[in-house]
Amino acid sequence: MGQSVPVSAVFAASRLATVVLWVVLVPMVLAVVTPLAGRLLGARRGWLALSVSGVLGSACAIVLAGILTDWMWSSWEMALLSIALAAVLIMIFAVGADLVATPGTLARGERAGLFVMPRPIKDLRARMRPVSRYRELVRIAASNGLLLGSGRGAPSTAAREVRIRRTLEQAGGMFIKLGQVASTRSDLLPASLCAELATLRSAAEPVPAETMRPALEDALGQPVESVFDEFDWQPLGSASIAQVYQARLTTGEAVVVKVRRPGLDELMDRDASALLQVAGMIERRTPLGVSVRPLDLAQEFIDNVDEELDFTVEAANARALVAATPAELRTRVPVVFEQYSSTTVLVEERLIGSSVADVDALRHSGHDPAELADRLLRVMVHHIFEIGVFHADPHPGNVLVLDDGWLGLIDLGAVGRLGPAEQEALRAMLVAMYVGDVSALRATLMDVCIVQPDVQTTLLDSALQQLLSQGIREGGFTGATFEDLVTLVGEYGIRPPRWFATLGRTLITLEGTLHSIDSNFSLVDAVQQQVQSRIAGSHDHEGLREAVQKEALVQLPRLRRLPGRIDELLDQAAAGRLRAGVSIFSDPRDERIVTRLVNRAVLGILAASLAVGSTVLIGVDSGPAFTDSVTLNEVLGYIGLAVGTVLALRVIASIIRDGT
Repeated sequence: MGQSVPVSAVFAASRLATVVLWVVLVPMVLAVVTPLAGRLLGARRGWLALSVSGVLGSACAIVLAGILTDWMWSSWEMALLSIALAAVLIMIFAVGADLVATPGTLARGERAGLFVMPRPIKDLRARMRPVSRYRELVRIAASNGLLLGSGRGAPSTAAREVRIRRTLEQAGGMFIKLGQVASTRSDLLPASLCAELATLRSAAEPVPAETMRPALEDALGQPVESVFDEFDWQPLGSASIAQVYQARLTTGEAVVVKVRRPGLDELMDRDASALLQVAGMIERRTPLGVSVRPLDLAQEFIDNVDEELDFTVEAANARALVAATPAELRTRVPVVFEQYSSTTVLVEERLIGSSVADVDALRHSGHDPAELADRLLRVMVHHIFEIGVFHADPHPGNVLVLDDGWLGLIDLGAVGRLGPAEQEALRAMLVAMYVGDVSALRATLMDVCIVQPDVQTTLLDSALQQLLSQGIREGGFTGATFEDLVTLVGEYGIRPPRWFATLGRTLITLEGTLHSIDSNFSLVDAVQQQVQSRIAGSHDHEGLREAVQKEALVQLPRLRRLPGRIDELLDQAAAGRLRAGVSIFSDPRDERIVTRLVNRAVLGILAASLAVGSTVLIGVDSGPAFTDSVTLNEVLGYIGLAVGTVLALRVIASIIRDGT
C-alpha cells in the first residue's frame, strides 16, 4: 500500500493555490474591470487617474467582499463579489476625483463616451523625454550663477544679463530662438537685456569646419570644390540654426552659403516637447493660461522654427519677395541658386553692405537714416497690404544698407502671409483703431477670429474702448498694441488667427529696427500716413467703379427676382395668407443642449426607478429559487441595483464634467 498524504499537506497545498489565484488572476481581472468601469461612466479619463481609482476601488472591494463572505478566500462567491463591487467602487472613486477637481477644468477638450486604451509606457516616455533637458538647463543655469545657492553671490545687473545670454547660448536649440524673440521685446524687458540678447542672432559658438564640411558635401552630393571655386571656411555668421559662409561659384557669382548645423533635429524635437509640456501645464493650471492659450502660442513658435529649419521654405519665400518688390522701392532680396539648395543648404546671391543699426557708418557713407527708415517702412507696408507676403523677422541683422544705397532683406526663414480677406480686415482694423470706433473694431475681430458663442459683447466693447483710450493717451498705437489686443480678446473667449500674432511680433521687431536707425522716427505717424494713403488709393474713382461693377454682377440675379418676390408677399398679405414661421431649434447648439438635458433626465429617472424597484425585489423573501440560499428576486434585485448605480454615477460624472 502507498503512503497516505497528510491532511495538513493537502490543506497547505490548497491554501497555496488560493494565494496564487488571488495574487495572479484577480489583478488581471481587475485590470480589465478598471477600463470597463471608466467606459461605463461615459467620459474619457487619463490613465493615471483611472489607475489610481482602480487600485483604491479594487482594494476596498476585496475588503468589503471578505467581510460579507466571512473571508472565504477559496470560494467563488468572494471572488465574483469582489469583481462586481470593484466595478462600482472604481466608478465611485473616479467620480470622487472629479469632485475634487476645479469646476470647469474637466470640460475642456472632453470627448464624452470615448475611452482610449492607456499606453502607460509610451506616455511615460513622452513625459520623461524633456526631463533630461530640464536637468541640463538647471545645470547650465547653475554653472552661470543664475540659481540661488550657486555660491557666486548676487551678480550686478550687467553681469546677470551676460549670464542669461550665456545660459541661453549654451542651452542651444530653441532656447537661443527664445532669446532672439525676447531681444525684440523692449516693451517688456530692459533695453540693456534686449541689447545683450540681440547678440544671439549671429554670435553663437561656431561649429568647426571639420564637422560642417561633411554636412555640406552630403547635401550637395559632390565635393565642395566641384561647386565652388572659392570657399571661406571662416563663417560670416554663426546662429542657432545655421552657419553662413562666403564663397564663389565655379560660374563666377559671389554667393553666401547657409548650412544647417548637424544634429539639430533631435535637439529641437526634445526642446519642442519640453516647451509644449510647460505651456500645457500653464494653460491647465493658471488663470493666465485660460485667456492667453500658451499651448497655441508655443505650437505656433515651434511651427515657425520648423519652417526655419527647412531651407526650401526660405527659398520659396525669397522667390515670392523678389517678385513682390518693385524697383522704385530700391530694395533687393537675394536670388537663390536652387540647383545647389536643399533642405539643409541654401546658396544665394551675396549682398554686400552694413547693418541698418550701424548709424555712424551710414552717416559716414552719406546715407540719411530718416530716409532709410521711411523707405524700410514703405517696403514693409507694400509687402503687407499689396502683396500679402512680408518679412516676419526684420531685426537690424536682417536689413542691410548696400553700397549703392539700396536696402537688402536677408534671412527669409520667417515670412508672414496674408490673403485678400486678411488684408482687408487689417485695413478695417487699423482704421477703426485710429478713429476710435469700438463697434467697427469688434465687428472686424468677430469676422477674422474664432469666437465662442457666449461672448459678452458689452464687456468686450468696454475693454476695447479702454485699450484704445490708453493708446491715445500714450501718443498712438504701436506693435505692442497688437500683442495687448491678442491678450485682451483671449480673456473674452476670442482666439485670433495665427497671422494676427505673427503680424504683431513683426511690427514690434520692425519698430525696434526703425528706432535703431532713427531714434526720432515715429512709427505711429508713419504707419497712419501709409495706411491712409493705401486706403485712399484703394477707393479712387476707377477702383470704386470697378468694385461697384463686380458687386452688381454678383447681385444682379437677386435683383431680377426681387420685384416678383415683393409682389407675391403683397398678394399674400392682401389675401390674409401671410404667415411667419419661427424654428425654435434651428440652431444645432440649442438642439444639443435640449438633447443633453432630456437624456440626463431620462437616465436619472431610470436610475431612481431601478434603485427603488430593485430594493423592493431584494426585500421579497418568497419567489423562485436561484440556488439553495438565493432567490431569483434577489439576483434580479442586485442586478437592477447595480445598473441603477451605474446610470446614476454616469449622470453625476457628466454634470461634474460640465463644470457646473
